[in-house]
Amino acid sequence: MKTLNNIFKYFLITFVWIAILYSALWVKLPAESHEIVVPKNTTDVIKILPKEIIKSLMFDIYFKNKNIEIINSLHSYIQSKSSSTSKSSSTSDLLFKYDLTQPLYLIHCDISNKQAWLLKGKSKDIPYISKSPFDIYSSKTNDIYTILDRSLVINNKNEIKTALFQNNIKLGADNHHLVAYSIKNSKIKRYYLAETLNNITQIKTSIANNNERMILVPNANCFHITSEINLKGLLPNYFNELDSITDKLDGFSLNYYGASSNLKTDFLSPIPTFEMLLHFKRPMTEESFTTLLRPSLPKDAYVIPGIIQVYYKNYYLKQVDSCTFYLSSSAFNKNKVCFSKASFSIQGQPKYITEIRNLGIWETLLGFIPKYKSTNYFFNSIEKIIASENDKKSEFRIIFKKNSIPTIELLRLLLALNVSTEI
Repeated sequence: MKTLNNIFKYFLITFVWIAILYSALWVKLPAESHEIVVPKNTTDVIKILPKEIIKSLMFDIYFKNKNIEIINSLHSYIQSKSSSTSKSSSTSDLLFKYDLTQPLYLIHCDISNKQAWLLKGKSKDIPYISKSPFDIYSSKTNDIYTILDRSLVINNKNEIKTALFQNNIKLGADNHHLVAYSIKNSKIKRYYLAETLNNITQIKTSIANNNERMILVPNANCFHITSEINLKGLLPNYFNELDSITDKLDGFSLNYYGASSNLKTDFLSPIPTFEMLLHFKRPMTEESFTTLLRPSLPKDAYVIPGIIQVYYKNYYLKQVDSCTFYLSSSAFNKNKVCFSKASFSIQGQPKYITEIRNLGIWETLLGFIPKYKSTNYFFNSIEKIIASENDKKSEFRIIFKKNSIPTIELLRLLLALNVSTEI
């Protein structure tokens, strides 16, 4: 009886969603465009094709996925959002005020002398009427810009509208489902393109004739990331406490080997094992660096030249050049660094991101924390990340474990974290 009930639920949910998606997305055909119009001072653009992504996701959910709980969780989540009150109605408003047959753009640019992220797209309704000061609409183009940074003070909405709709540049773009562009001097400096096939997600990036910079040599038994991308505006608010450091950073390179339980003080403050290179925009002394870092360290951290001690663990600090510092669980070794033109690189095993060793009985308790449990499950669903690089581009293959579906694993993570689209 339970099996029949589950089958009934499956087909009922399927029927409902086919009806909704057909009426919302398939009645109108999107007008294909290979041109992006953005404000002149734009530094980053992420292009999203919602219709194509939803079609792909629905196919994976109903034809590849074997876990009906994913379908039930998705259905319950959307149903709870659509039936909730005023606070959540703004959430669905953000999702559905746009025509989802047309591209959406996440745009990073200067608004009222402050860097901010905006969401741009075509309005579903003509004309679009909104009472929110964070929505900027043009009846001429039927475009909406939603300012995602709610801390931004809107003093003159007409001035912002002029900056967004009249002082523009046009950029050529391809028609992939998800592409990010880095903009400099009103031209595309580099791109980041993501594609998924079976259990592999591939990310391609352009090198853009960068100068070589020092990075860490990736290790197979760690998670490696090198980046000069500034996407901190999309990070959760609790990262704002690191603004004093991130605002001065030009890039970083990290080898992360997981963490160990801190049995001497507090198991909730594990001791990480890592190697890190920090590249700053301007020259800095070691004393200035430690002063900058001090507010982010525990109160009982001990700092002396060349060593930062945290929870009785020594981390070694070395200034490599006027703008670059090496901070690591082990002393500096020149064999651990190399040079690369790549502006972004990931490889290794993401499972180390959430790994905490020697927890003992506390490991069971940690598994009851939803955010840790869901992120740990997701990172462990990835077998490894392989990187390759030549003079013109870099490619990264995120290989999920056998029988894993990347889109389903990401959806599982988002549902488990109960991600809200309310900004």
